[in-house]
Amino acid sequence: MEFLAQSSTFYHIIIDLEGRYVYVNDYFLKKFGFVESELIGSNFSNSVHPDDVERCNQVAYQLIMHPDKVIPIDVRKPDPMGSYFWTAWEFSAAKDSDGKPIGIRCIGFDITSAQKARKDLETYTKRLENLMHIDQHKRSSVQNILATLPEEIKDSLIGVFGLIQVFNFEDYQDDFNKIVIERLREYGEMLDRLIFE
Repeated sequence: MEFLAQSSTFYHIIIDLEGRYVYVNDYFLKKFGFVESELIGSNFSNSVHPDDVERCNQVAYQLIMHPDKVIPIDVRKPDPMGSYFWTAWEFSAAKDSDGKPIGIRCIGFDITSAQKARKDLETYTKRLENLMHIDQHKRSSVQNILATLPEEIKDSLIGVFGLIQVFNFEDYQDDFNKIVIERLREYGEMLDRLIFE
């Protein structure tokens, strides 16, 4: 356990069966020592998000009933600015020499960045889904409009698109023609998406 005592990555704490800290490593003390003037002897609930206290109690109860288990749990811990860190933990029973549970041993680390990345990904995914829905709605609207157009206009649009596809863009390389041809290519791709997708 010397490694955990000196670790600057992992928090290592032991809580007695009354929920009081009986041991914290230096890294935990540096990160959360602001919560109480003296962490040792204070209740763990003072350094956990209120919504996570009962979850921690449930895990502790499971460990008392099944002392050979190791149970993972994510817990929010306070920061000095009034917000919370996300931390991942493994709880196991701390036992006496007879193998009876005398507390809960907790080893954890900060996962705030991973949680933020997960939340950002969820937000991005929702936005993308919303954009795709909007895009699909627009496409349906355009396709409905195209369906009402006279056949001559539809045939003309398809013809323009077809000519753009077979046009040899490499033959026209001066600056002006490049711009015109690039725009024709863009409009052709738009027509392709609108008509055929």
